[in-house]
Amino acid sequence: MREIKTVTVLGANGTMGAGSAAIVAAFGKAKVHMLARDVNKAKEGIEKAISSIKTDTIRPRLIPGSYDQDLEKAVSESDWVFELVAESYEVKEPINKRIAKARKPGTIVSTVSSGLSIARLADAFDEDGKKHYYGTHFFNPPYKMILCELVTHAGNDKKVTKKLGEYLDKTLGRAVVYTNDTPAFAGNRIGFQLINEAAIKAEEYSDKGGIALIDAIMSGYTGRAMAPLDTADFVGLDVHKAIVDNLYEMTKDAAHSTFKLPGYFQKLIDKGDLGRKSGQGLYKMTKTPDGKKEKLYYDIKGDLYVPVPKFDIPFIKEANRRIGEADYIGAMNIVKEAKGLEADIARYFIARYVSYSLSIVGEVVETKEMSDLAMGTGFNWAPASAFVDFLGGPKEAISLITKAKLPVPEVLAKAKAGKPFYQLKDILDARSLFKG
Repeated sequence: MREIKTVTVLGANGTMGAGSAAIVAAFGKAKVHMLARDVNKAKEGIEKAISSIKTDTIRPRLIPGSYDQDLEKAVSESDWVFELVAESYEVKEPINKRIAKARKPGTIVSTVSSGLSIARLADAFDEDGKKHYYGTHFFNPPYKMILCELVTHAGNDKKVTKKLGEYLDKTLGRAVVYTNDTPAFAGNRIGFQLINEAAIKAEEYSDKGGIALIDAIMSGYTGRAMAPLDTADFVGLDVHKAIVDNLYEMTKDAAHSTFKLPGYFQKLIDKGDLGRKSGQGLYKMTKTPDGKKEKLYYDIKGDLYVPVPKFDIPFIKEANRRIGEADYIGAMNIVKEAKGLEADIARYFIARYVSYSLSIVGEVVETKEMSDLAMGTGFNWAPASAFVDFLGGPKEAISLITKAKLPVPEVLAKAKAGKPFYQLKDILDARSLFKG
């Protein structure tokens, strides 16, 4: 792989395109052809890029252009073509055919996709093109979310993969997770499994607080910067649907049924209530008569928005207190020993998260460290391996998983007692070594 000095970004006017271009220009010091449907859109992308990293110093490196007028010339002089157009084969494949004709040998071509087949997209290219074609799944917004899933397929050259991974890591400052070409890759597969199952549970307990109850139970003490259903609202219910529908169709693992989209999600999508971007979805912000902000949640059975109640769940208060004292094992002991429905739900989802995160090792990623890195840097969730230690070690984690009637992952079953399951050194080693 040659030095990356010139890059073409396709889809440069979108949030991800502009943000990614900013990273390449700022950290990679590369000249970036910013291509969009027309030059004015590309110029809008340049302003978004500058705004995303809050510095005008990259402006001279950003060159606006359009697909019709500038694609072939820009691609022909690029060392990396970074495609971020719409998430569909119908849009990406014709673009790839044009790129394939214009690229020079040795040029990296990659796509931002949350789940399309990288091998299928690589079919547009000759042998050299296939060798240099990858998924580079940046997370949004790129300046704040440093995860990049580097997705490989059978046609890749391992030496090129290693060099590209080093560039993404050392030059662009990405936390590189090497994944196989599997549906939704690592981060979204784990994350949206839990989110969608939380949505299913919310309907099951709709008469006890539904969406608001599940998010209260799955709040910060469970290692999440944002509760799962609040996350679905943040990313958009339409985006959530696209990811879980793909996983439901394309995977057949032990969690398969949990990827089925709940009916009330589709109901909200059909009404255009997609979440924060449309003003309401699973939640809605409003004002009381006296002008105070109030958060409402969607009452599934009533098909209306009602105020989020203040749940009084004693074990959560105590767990949060322990976490405030950095006593994570103590916090999990509180959760393990608590009584009642809320505690049962909390234990189930902690068990599910650990079980599913570690179950993808071997199929999706090569090591548990890759899974941990994906969730820590892509979702801001405490890694599953850390939870094993918080729970008291592999034996206690296996006990919790078994009681929840969930599969015990092989990597956990083989773990040695008395040794920390989660070690930061292992994560750092995994970032710099590709065990392909």
